[in-house]
Amino acid sequence: MKKFFSVLLSIIFALSLLFTLLLSVVRFNFSYSTITDLAGQLLRPVSKAPSIEYHNDGLFHPGDAVITLASSNDDLADMDINEMVKKYLKENNVDMEPEVLADIISSPEVSQAVDKYAGEIVNYVTGESTELNIDPAEITNIVNVAIDKYEEATGDKVDRTGLEEEVAKSVNEVVPELTAALDEAKQENAESLDALKKVNTLLSVKVFVICIVVTVIFALIILLINRNVFTWFKYISIPMIVDGVILLACGIAAGSIVPVALNDAIKEFSLPGAVYDVLLGYIKKILAQINIYGIITAVLGVALCITGCVAGKKNKV
Repeated sequence: MKKFFSVLLSIIFALSLLFTLLLSVVRFNFSYSTITDLAGQLLRPVSKAPSIEYHNDGLFHPGDAVITLASSNDDLADMDINEMVKKYLKENNVDMEPEVLADIISSPEVSQAVDKYAGEIVNYVTGESTELNIDPAEITNIVNVAIDKYEEATGDKVDRTGLEEEVAKSVNEVVPELTAALDEAKQENAESLDALKKVNTLLSVKVFVICIVVTVIFALIILLINRNVFTWFKYISIPMIVDGVILLACGIAAGSIVPVALNDAIKEFSLPGAVYDVLLGYIKKILAQINIYGIITAVLGVALCITGCVAGKKNKV
C-alpha cells in the first residue's frame, strides 16, 4: 500500500512540476512589454539571412530547419518595415528616424510603463479594479526620455517649458475618455474579457507561488510516507527525469517545426520578412529556455536517482 501511494504521488508530483516549469517559461517570456520590445526590433533594419546549404545524406540537421523568410521569399523580403515607418513619419511631418523611435519604445522606462498601465487596463476591464490610476509624473518621465533620445539622435533641442503641466492636463482629459471606452468594451466583449481574466489570473504571481507550494507539498508527503531520504530520492528523481526529457524533446521538436509553420503563416498573411526574423528570434529564446529547464531537471533527477540507489545500498549494509 505504501508503495502504491508513493508511485501515485510521484505521478502527481511529475505533473505538478511539469506545469510549474511551463508556467515559469510563460511568465518570464510573455508580458505586456514584450510587444513593445518586438515592435522596437521591427523598426530596425533587418539584414537578409545567408542562403542555407542542404544535405542529402538522410541525416537530421537542426540548423537547416531554420530558414529565414528573407532568403525564401524575395517579394516579402523586399518589404522593409523600416522604410514603411519612415514614409509614415514623413507624411505626418514627424522629423524622426525609425531607429530613434525604436530606441524610445525599447527603453526600460517605456517597457516598465507599458507593463504597469497595460496591467491597469486589463485589471479594470476584467473587474479586478474599479478605476484607472495613471500617474502624470510617470508619463512626464516617459516623455522626457523620448525627448532625450530625440535630442541625442538629432542634435536639436526641445523646449520643455510647461511640459509637466501640459502632460497632467492631457492625462486628466484622457482618463475619463479611456474609462468610458473601456466601459463600452466591457459590455460588448463580455465573453472575451472573461477569457482574458482567466489568463490574467493564471499568469499571476499568486498562482505561480501556489504551484510551487503544491509541488513541494507532494514531494514532502512522499518523504513522510517512506521516512527514508534515499528512497525519497528515487521516487522524486524518476518524475524529474521524465519531465526533463519531455521538455527537452518538446524544445527540440518545436525548434524544427515552428520555423516552417511561422514561415507559412507569414506568407499567408503577406507580412514583411522582418516580422519572421524578429518572431523567430523571440521564439528561439523561449525554446532555448525550455531546453535549459529540461537539461537541468533531467540532470538533477539522474543525480538524485544515483544518490538514492548508491547511498541507499550503503545504508542497508
